[in-house]
Amino acid sequence: MKRPELLGVLDDLADVLTVVPVAALEPMFARCEETLRDAAPSRNGSVRAAHVLALAWSVEADVWATDRDFAGTGVATWSTPNLMRGFAEVGAG
Repeated sequence: MKRPELLGVLDDLADVLTVVPVAALEPMFARCEETLRDAAPSRNGSVRAAHVLALAWSVEADVWATDRDFAGTGVATWSTPNLMRGFAEVGAG
């Protein structure tokens, strides 16, 4: 796609985006940190993604991630390979 074609795509994308202020998520951070510490199969204790988990919970969204930190948190996660397979299935159907 060339730049002029991308403008329409970006406009369409902007129409479906939900902007959530970080301040609205802050009350959830402690619970998200606890969930990440206790539920992640990686067991690395990292809570750096608490803001991502809070956002996913607040808008009922999936997460595109390269690690397993969100497993067991109640949020569906997508890796690049399974995301591409999902797109291919939708395109084929």
